[in-house]
Order: sequence, then structure tokens, then C-alpha cells
Amino acid sequence: MRQRNGRIYNTRGAAAAWGFVLALLSLHSPGAAAVTPVLQLTTEQLPPLNMSDDNGKTIHGVAADKVHELMRRSGIDSNMQLMSWNRAIELAKRQSDTCVFAAARTPEREANFKWVGPIARGDWALFGPAEKVGKITSLEQVRGARIGGYLGDAAGRYLEDSGYKVVVSYSDDVTVKNLLAGRLDYWVSSRKAARAMIAENHAEGRLAELLHIRSVEYYLACNLQTTDSVINSLRVALKQINSDGTFEKIEAKY
Repeated sequence: MRQRNGRIYNTRGAAAAWGFVLALLSLHSPGAAAVTPVLQLTTEQLPPLNMSDDNGKTIHGVAADKVHELMRRSGIDSNMQLMSWNRAIELAKRQSDTCVFAAARTPEREANFKWVGPIARGDWALFGPAEKVGKITSLEQVRGARIGGYLGDAAGRYLEDSGYKVVVSYSDDVTVKNLLAGRLDYWVSSRKAARAMIAENHAEGRLAELLHIRSVEYYLACNLQTTDSVINSLRVALKQINSDGTFEKIEAKY
């Protein structure tokens, strides 16, 4: 409190009010530092791209290791979660500051995300009974057949959009079991993931790759509300790991 000309002034209140005004001005000033969000990263169990041996506590793989490195180099905090693929990609599509990997960049998905990549490459293939190896030379031969696919997976969607009958499940493991039991005729999947799943089910000799469908590139796909500064930082980090050999070192591990 301060007295002047017989009047008492509340200088503390005036100082506090002025400080509040300054704080507001600083928030809107051009030089105010932007707060970088914590990115939520969603993915699925899909060896060798993304996988966990401890129920999702730690996630590694060809794509996952690269994403970890992108976050480290760009200085962006993140949380990585393992879940079903359909949930993983839908969360990234609808929830701000969320990215999903490893997502095939297709025309149908193009406008739904901001893309960073490619972070991995792979192939889609048709799998089925081993005795059919060499007998299936085109997709047209399996038109009308029951082809197993994974809910939300781009490979199954690709065939479905082309007029093929795709029976989706929530798990590739379920699809493999249905194929072995004769409830499905074929199975569409990424080549490396399918081979790992066949080995896990001890089905070598019973199931095999019958036909290569197409080669694809996989990306980190981020929600459209993700700021351009975050996307640019991730793209710069990706250029670095490509140029210094880190990309190839990670690939060689798997």
C-alpha cells in the first residue's frame, strides 16, 4: 500500500494486474515458444516390422526401431502402444497428435494423414496350400475364392476393391488356423509377416506363398491436426538416418 496526497493506493494489486497483462501479451507474441505435444504412436504385432516380447512394454522391429530413432533425433516425446491394427489406424485418423505405423501409403488413405517415410518396404502376396505352388499364376484364377484378410489391412482392402471375396478377421493367427482347417481357400498378407506367422503355427510344408501381388512402402502416418513443425522435424530426422547409414543398420538386424 502507498499513500500520496492523502489517498491510499493499492500498488500490489496494480502490479499484479499489470503482470497478468504482460503474461497474456507474452502468450500471443510472435516469439513465444510453441509447446511440442507428446505424440501417441500406435502399431500392431506384425513381425518383423513391429513386435513385442513382453506384452507391449517394449516394442521393436524394422519399422519400430526407426520410429524410436526418429523421435530421439527430433527431440519429440512419445508414447508407443501395441493394439489391433484396425484400432491403431482408426485412432490415428481421429485423434490429434497421434501417428500409426507401419502403414501402407495407398490412394484410399492418402488424404487421411500426414505422411513421414517411407520407413520400410515390403511385398503383398497370396498364400495357400503348398500343393498349389506353381499352379496359381494370376489373381484372376482365385476370383470367387474365399481369401482371408486382416481387418483394416490395406492388402485385403486392395483385393476387395478389385472385386475379390475377402473374409476378414481380427487376427492373422485366426486366418491361418481357418486356412489350415479348410474354411478359407487363400490368404493375402505381407510376405515377411506371413512367413513368420506360418513358422509360428508350424505350418511350413502345408502353407506357402503362391503369388506375388505388389510391392509397397510403409510410412508413419500422422493425424491431420499434427503440426507441420512436428512433421518437418520427423522428416529431417528420417533424412539423417538415411544418409548416415542408420536405416540400413536397422534393416540388417532383422
